[in-house]
Amino acid sequence: MKAIRNLAVMLCMIIACLVTVHTASAEELAPANPDHTTKWETAPITKNLLKTASSEPVIADISYYQKDINWSQASKALDLVIIRTQYGSTFEDPKHKVYEAGAKQYGVPFGVYSYSLAESSSDAKAEANNFYNRASKDADFYVLDVEQNTSKSGESMRTIINAYVQQLRTKTDKKIGLYIANHLYDEFNLDTSKFDFVWIPRYNNGTVPPSHPYDLWQYTDQGRVAGISTYVDLNRLNPNVSLSYLTGKSDITTASRPRYYTTNPGKIATKVQLNQYSSKNFTTATKGKAIPKNTLIDVAGIEKTSAGTPRLKLTNGMYLTANRDYVVKVTSNIDQYYTKTPSKILVKSDLYAYNNANLDKRLVGVKKNTVLSIKDLAYSSGGTPRLKTLSGSYITASKDYVRAVTPSIANYIYVNPGTVQLTKNVYQYNSTSFTSATRGKSLAKGTKLAVKSISFTSAGTPRLKLSNGNYITANKSYVAAR
Repeated sequence: MKAIRNLAVMLCMIIACLVTVHTASAEELAPANPDHTTKWETAPITKNLLKTASSEPVIADISYYQKDINWSQASKALDLVIIRTQYGSTFEDPKHKVYEAGAKQYGVPFGVYSYSLAESSSDAKAEANNFYNRASKDADFYVLDVEQNTSKSGESMRTIINAYVQQLRTKTDKKIGLYIANHLYDEFNLDTSKFDFVWIPRYNNGTVPPSHPYDLWQYTDQGRVAGISTYVDLNRLNPNVSLSYLTGKSDITTASRPRYYTTNPGKIATKVQLNQYSSKNFTTATKGKAIPKNTLIDVAGIEKTSAGTPRLKLTNGMYLTANRDYVVKVTSNIDQYYTKTPSKILVKSDLYAYNNANLDKRLVGVKKNTVLSIKDLAYSSGGTPRLKTLSGSYITASKDYVRAVTPSIANYIYVNPGTVQLTKNVYQYNSTSFTSATRGKSLAKGTKLAVKSISFTSAGTPRLKLSNGNYITANKSYVAAR
């Protein structure tokens, strides 16, 4: 009997221990973000994700609930992390700066988000200012997290959130996204056209995406990522949206939706051939002449259609799309860059080639006096021209570093040989422009001449500048290096 009592006591102790362990585990792995006010429709799933070469991108969003993160480990799993900056204006996430620093240190692309508690349009503008001022300027994008009806001013949530994003646009040209629950989408009736992407939470078995248009889908709050001790929210991209659309780390060809200039950019370049129109309403009847790709255009102002779509009003009175996928505001010192695509360029000083027009990743060094064939001209997200080489890499279009040269540059001496010998009779000229007015004395075949430097015509044709200050042809049919 005593043995039975002892056994019963032991069983009770074991059960108590199991309950304690289970409770501790439940406390450690609480929901990834307790600030969510509503369960997102269905039972969540649990994932333990590690990045592999063939897997989809691992995208997590985090706040201080994720506690201390081992970024050395997490960076090996994460392709993108979205970090909470604040909960309304009054609560700044105590971990966001630490997380931002960790992501930067270990090379994890990151965006930032703010949980909106704005009660009015004026309150929304103040929140937007706080959000921008608090968040790292190295963030790739910003997100407004809208999860509850916070209006106390009588204004609709649509009006309040429009004020929020409008104010944030005055601070940054980076992408701005909207986080809105699938089941609140219709109720709040937010103007998604004001945003560059939509992020929707909907938890289920991981196979049923949101029923509304989305770019990013938060499919669980019980994901696991190496280096993070708690559950974490995990997200999937819409199949038609690339990771680079959010991170801006490569050329974007599948942007999920239009993004418009809403204030006058002053001067823009066309990214593709575009039609101009005589009216804000783009119809066949109002269509005007086509404008070639990479044309620089002065903009007089912004006007909107009756549906609220911004248009660029040009100085000639015509209208052009304000969609950033098709036009780009150019850098203020645009005159210092090539804005037409040269077929060949000569590198004036050592430089690097990069993976895209934003020069995100350095590929190889390019030595001075290298000649490169150019395939196209592109613009960075900030409106700076870049030259796309025949091999697909990008280099600067700055006239300080490269020179456009004649397509037949291989037929010319373009690096100073010091001395040349004439293989035919040639004239010398007092200008790089060879005309009858600038022509001087003839020089006989076989003459050896000291070359002071190489000069170029406006069309990029090399000339040999002699020690007497005159110029002769650099064409290899007439001169040979000695």
